[in-house]
Amino acid sequence: MGYHDIQEEIFFEDKEKRFKVIAKGRRFGLTHGFAKHVIDQMLAGITPVLWVDTIYGNIERYFRRYFEPDIKKSGVEYKFRSTQNDLVILRSICDFRSADKPENLEGFGYKLIILNEAGIILKNKNLWLESIYPMTLDYKDSKVIIGGTPKGKYHKNEKHLFYELFQKGKPHPKSFPLESGRTSYNNEWKSYQFSTYDNPLLDKQQIKDLENDIPVQLRRQEIHGEFADRSDEGIIKSDWWKYYTDNEYGKEKVIKRIAMWDTAFKKNQENDFSVCGVWVITSAAYYLDYVFRERMEFPDLKSASVDIYENQKVNEIWIEDKASGTSLIQELKRETRIPVKPIKANQDKIEYVNSITPLLKSGKVFIKESEEWTEPFLRECEDFPYGEFDDQVDVLSKFLNEAKNIKMEFDINNVRAIKTKVRNKRR
Repeated sequence: MGYHDIQEEIFFEDKEKRFKVIAKGRRFGLTHGFAKHVIDQMLAGITPVLWVDTIYGNIERYFRRYFEPDIKKSGVEYKFRSTQNDLVILRSICDFRSADKPENLEGFGYKLIILNEAGIILKNKNLWLESIYPMTLDYKDSKVIIGGTPKGKYHKNEKHLFYELFQKGKPHPKSFPLESGRTSYNNEWKSYQFSTYDNPLLDKQQIKDLENDIPVQLRRQEIHGEFADRSDEGIIKSDWWKYYTDNEYGKEKVIKRIAMWDTAFKKNQENDFSVCGVWVITSAAYYLDYVFRERMEFPDLKSASVDIYENQKVNEIWIEDKASGTSLIQELKRETRIPVKPIKANQDKIEYVNSITPLLKSGKVFIKESEEWTEPFLRECEDFPYGEFDDQVDVLSKFLNEAKNIKMEFDINNVRAIKTKVRNKRR
């Protein structure tokens, strides 16, 4: 198999290391490198092998794109069984498993384990602690190679496991404190960090163009393979928020009361939340008065949207027009008399947030303080774009982007009304 120099370094140097961790930028070529290495090891008689990825849909695509062409070049017999998700080359076998079904991983031992897209699959610490790591005990010479693009240093207010494992393989200075109970540093681990620019097969100008297309906040992570600290890199700053209690906005002219929805399809633990923010648009500012956030099936989502409309006394429901939101728009229009406004999403999430930062900085966005939902809402906003969820951020950004147009129309109409009154007085 042909490897570029850095792939050679990863797979063939420091062979005594049992655990290797690679943090890399996009398009570095790690997945293809992993595929080549698995084929080489299987041809050398290493078996059994395990490949863990994000979802089963990726596995067959990777096999067709990366594995099959190289296996055919070698001329050896092979069999890929998509129903069982395994690959047989000569007498060696590689099992392919999905991180979203960890129950299918337990009960086996492997001589070589590949964890692809580690920034995503290692959000679940139990996948490593309860499934993967115990698999290394059956063979004293088993090897684990972990790689992916970092997704921040933290997950659910704890260190991201990918970051923790990466730290294990970094060289420690002599002054570095040992872990509790250890008498020497762990020499079974080795960590690597590479940027997209380290891939010699890519044109450097094309990489630069890709970097320019990626929002500044994500370049360290997506191009340079760094574990970014979300508190330093977050777009929305904590000191931008203004707070209010009860209905202080009652002193101002209320233009509209809006329920803004960002919806999800299913209520499984790893799915996104459906979120509704009830906003008050006044002549002077925008007030977030209530937040509903829950994982729900579609019938419950529809019921919740009607309940919030009635109980929160909103004038209109705004719904992002995609996925389950499109279905919700159609059913509410067909079955109720609730005023519903579809909100089109034609930019990515970061562009939407960047476009509302002037409003946030201006002190015209108020959050109701001391509510049960207040702290989780603020924390998710300040974690963006490195946090686990961004559904509440979507409600914030989509609402403000749409509402500022209504506010502008109100201001224009108000000015026209004043001018009309002045003209009438002169007559």
